Amino acid sequence: MGDARYHEQGPGDLVPGRGSGLIELLESRDGQLTILELVDGTTLRSFNVAYGRDYGEEREHFTLNISPSIDGEVVEFLSSGDVKAAVDPATTNVLYRRLES
Repeated sequence: MGDARYHEQGPGDLVPGRGSGLIELLESRDGQLTILELVDGTTLRSFNVAYGRDYGEEREHFTLNISPSIDGEVVEFLSSGDVKAAVDPATTNVLYRRLES
């Protein structure tokens, strides 16, 4: 499935990759708990995100709970391709679901 916002990452400024919707969601929830359901079946707790995208890569990479660090929360480095869904634990609403397989 295509992503209308996707651009090839070359030198220069960061452009939207295949995970840009997830990154935008996590940035907008800065400080609010979001549960990430990973493709391997595990879950992670996210309060904030720092991200980037490497030259030639289709997906963004990101680090959870690092900026700022949160006492007692795991700092985790992931690819947006690792995430299947993002859920608001207060409402159980699915805020993001990866459409491509």
